[in-house]
Amino acid sequence: MRSAVDLRSLLLLFVLAPTLAHPVSLLENTLESLRDADSAMVDGVPLLSGRLLADFYHQRGNEVVWTDPVRLRAFLEVLEDSHRDGFAPEDFHAGVLRALISRQSLADLPEAARIGADIKLSDALLRYVHHTRFGKLDPVAVDPKWNDRAPVPAGQILADMQGALDAEDVRGYLAARFEPPFWYEDLRRALGDYAGMARLKDLTPLPSGANLAIGSRGPRVALVRERLQWVGVDADHWSGDLELFDEGLRSEVVAFQRRLGLSPDGIVGPATLAALNRPFEPEKLEQIRINLERMRWLYHDLPPDYLFVDIADYRVHLVRAGEIRWSSRVIVGKRDAQTPMFRDRLEHLVFNPTWSVPLSIQKKMGRVSAHYTLVDRRTGRKLNGGDASNYKRYRVVQKPGPANALGRVKFMFPNRHAVYLHDTPSKGLFRRSRRALSHGCVRVQNPFQLAELVLDRPTWDQARIRRVVRGNRTRYVNLDQSLPVLLYYLTARADEQGRVSFRPDIYGRDEGLRKAFTGPVLETRIAFPDPPAAPSSEEPGPLRARPTQEDLEAPNQPIPLPEGRLRLTETEQPVAPVSARIP
Repeated sequence: MRSAVDLRSLLLLFVLAPTLAHPVSLLENTLESLRDADSAMVDGVPLLSGRLLADFYHQRGNEVVWTDPVRLRAFLEVLEDSHRDGFAPEDFHAGVLRALISRQSLADLPEAARIGADIKLSDALLRYVHHTRFGKLDPVAVDPKWNDRAPVPAGQILADMQGALDAEDVRGYLAARFEPPFWYEDLRRALGDYAGMARLKDLTPLPSGANLAIGSRGPRVALVRERLQWVGVDADHWSGDLELFDEGLRSEVVAFQRRLGLSPDGIVGPATLAALNRPFEPEKLEQIRINLERMRWLYHDLPPDYLFVDIADYRVHLVRAGEIRWSSRVIVGKRDAQTPMFRDRLEHLVFNPTWSVPLSIQKKMGRVSAHYTLVDRRTGRKLNGGDASNYKRYRVVQKPGPANALGRVKFMFPNRHAVYLHDTPSKGLFRRSRRALSHGCVRVQNPFQLAELVLDRPTWDQARIRRVVRGNRTRYVNLDQSLPVLLYYLTARADEQGRVSFRPDIYGRDEGLRKAFTGPVLETRIAFPDPPAAPSSEEPGPLRARPTQEDLEAPNQPIPLPEGRLRLTETEQPVAPVSARIP
């Protein structure tokens, strides 16, 4: 039975027990008490995972590990700099560590206090390697409906912890464990730049007045130029009449509006003027921090090639060799049918797909044309068109064609949300600036281009794709190598110059994340390897030979098992039922 453990009491108990009084057994028994505890703390300091700490010390011979004062000071410097990634040093017990390090030597502490100090230091290291590689928060704990991620692997965390203690340069090791993707580094730099703008919060407000646009002239235009310089606009290319609102100024106003999530009309109206009067907002700083956290949730072991769906920006990007090589507009889920945030792998494409009409839509349908197939749920008999309202008897499938709700191609990566990328016959919707319009799936503006790029074969060019589509027959095409797909909900991103683009929180997810991120983390989901199976007392019998063609064709004969171990394929393994998702 798992329970909460206060190590201070346990350490005192072990110290008072003479048979457990030597250092190794005291630490070892303390750690064993952690292994099955739901939660544990030392002197009021919560531990992230008692089981992982017990495994960590077991790998190091159940001995105290923080014995080098130089390493301790270097580690504290790392924690003090964690604000550069949006953390607070107190996320890693920095205050406790400062007090411990201020002592001449940890070895002078009483035995129980020495062990408690060592465990707190190791928990700080555990938290640091966990938070920087996987994020401080478990995304599923933050929002189990719209976030997905498997528990983090214990082996990776342990390897990072062991590496930090074995490295001569602990700071260098922790910084070089992995290379974050470019979009994380861009926003990380932007965090530092934006924090430096705090000096601008007390600037004199710009005077109000009529809207400023192309052709406007006067001292207010010059003041707008000056304010844009304060917020990072390069004014070296400005020349001529600074009191004239020209095309160059309009371009900079548009860029500023986009960064702040304002309507990019190039006009300095009330909303843009208010933003110029508040170039630094503490709330925006927090917005950058929580989006760095979101990025950490899915970027672990990310290869150089992947598909990146930027939900709140209504864009999809194909990244090759760590650089964006192609982008397109997308349509994402509505507020009441949101596109979830998760990571998966694109496995195959379907040209000329059918569409199984979800029950929620079928209930509103009456008679349908021959473009739809009614499938009898009891007999499997198919009808071309008919009365679709009898949803208890029939399911409805839309046939392939130009009017199909999925368009001419869909991009499949199996997931519990039944969400995927696909074409759409409603091309006009891509002209809208706000495109949260679907029932959860992601509609792509240029799907044929994306199909050619992800298939990445000379035999699958645009000409062949269009020939296949014109044939109107459903065709499945596997990728030679599956491609990671990241569906990210980000309300702040930065470009390579560190200029931040703030997006509207279309799904209202920021506030809950902000509250969780500023609070303490008491536990997280960690995947530990299964214990080795107990050896069987029965001797396995000999495996039978691989079945021959005669075996397969012989009637009513048992088919012999093949040689070697049997392994279920992914499609043969039992899977949880998937809820229907309307595109």
